[in-house]
Amino acid sequence: MTLRPATVATLILVAVFLAVDTATQLAFKGAAEAIGDIPLGLDFLAAAAGTAFAWLAVGLYLATYVLWMLVLRTTALSRAFPLTALSYVSVPLFAWLAFGETVDARTAAGIGLILLGVVLVGYGDDAEVDAVAKPELAPCET
Repeated sequence: MTLRPATVATLILVAVFLAVDTATQLAFKGAAEAIGDIPLGLDFLAAAAGTAFAWLAVGLYLATYVLWMLVLRTTALSRAFPLTALSYVSVPLFAWLAFGETVDARTAAGIGLILLGVVLVGYGDDAEVDAVAKPELAPCET
């Protein structure tokens, strides 16, 4: 199987999206730990606004939005969206590394099944990957 340059570019873009999405979730966790047990309210919002992790999470979330729009410009949603499931692989692994969270046998098995599912959904004709239906829209009448 030979990958076309457009396919390679899309895969790189998806990989960057997944890395930024994973970093976003880690920043959210960092913000949550920095805020602590403050009840939801004005004090909570003030604490969040004063936390660098919260602002990092917001910036990274915006970056995931932009990256996702770029992915969808060249890839069918039905082919691109299953790849986002890979964040269910990366987030637990990096949470384990960054925060010491547990990855037990059940979680590892689930990660394996997710990987298998992504491979099964993603396996197919490369022509389908780049085929984005572009419906013709009627001009708006004013």
